[in-house]
Amino acid sequence: MGAQTRESLAAVTDRAQSVTGVTQDAVSGLFQAGRAIAAYPSLLSALADPGHDPADRSTLLDGAMGSLPAASRQLLDHVVELSWSAPADLLAGIEHLGVRVSAGLADVDTLASELLQASRVIRGHAELQLALSDKRATTESKVSIVEAIFSKKVDPASLAVIAHVVAQPRGRRASDALQEAAELVLDHDGRGLAEVQVAQALSAAQQKDVGALLQKKFGRDHYLDVVMTPEVIGGARIRVGDLVMDGSVSTQLNEMRLQLAG
Repeated sequence: MGAQTRESLAAVTDRAQSVTGVTQDAVSGLFQAGRAIAAYPSLLSALADPGHDPADRSTLLDGAMGSLPAASRQLLDHVVELSWSAPADLLAGIEHLGVRVSAGLADVDTLASELLQASRVIRGHAELQLALSDKRATTESKVSIVEAIFSKKVDPASLAVIAHVVAQPRGRRASDALQEAAELVLDHDGRGLAEVQVAQALSAAQQKDVGALLQKKFGRDHYLDVVMTPEVIGGARIRVGDLVMDGSVSTQLNEMRLQLAG
């Protein structure tokens, strides 16, 4: 990721915190605009070209998306007026803004939970993962698949995010892209995401202990995504980003076997 994109994503994060008076329909319009822009590479390149000043980019948008609702256009302008290291990064900016604004409009825990559930559903079905990752499939077909599966199972805000991220994964597996979206939602709320693999459900006291451990280690609260994983036998395996803290009984037994074998 280039320096310009890092700076612009930071600006998007700040702007998402200050956005007021918008509705989920405005966010859905922003997502639709992002998918439309991606379908026209020359338009995407022009909008992301730092050689074009903001007025030129606004004129381009007027010609291409004159029918876009004003609230959605205002959100889109927040992204287009920034500088991006590569055209595809502008699409990342649209995703970041849309997901973060959605987090400000919805119940954060519900939104994060439903994104993570959708990620697991897709990851657990190889054919579905392939269908949603197929570069030959149209954006519309991917959105239709997502709506058919999730429209009656998740809130409208969650469905809008799921549909957009899956339809425009930007080189990621659909399940991974949804997990990243959940991380954005929680980050907007000032929290991290921790996947906690356990053999049986955690008690309230155990959840409090895990939360305190993560607060001490990372300096902020974490949402606990508790996943039942019988093979851990006991204890817990906790993953935060690329860091894994493995206190599972299965790992301890395996280490004991290795020591005895040595």
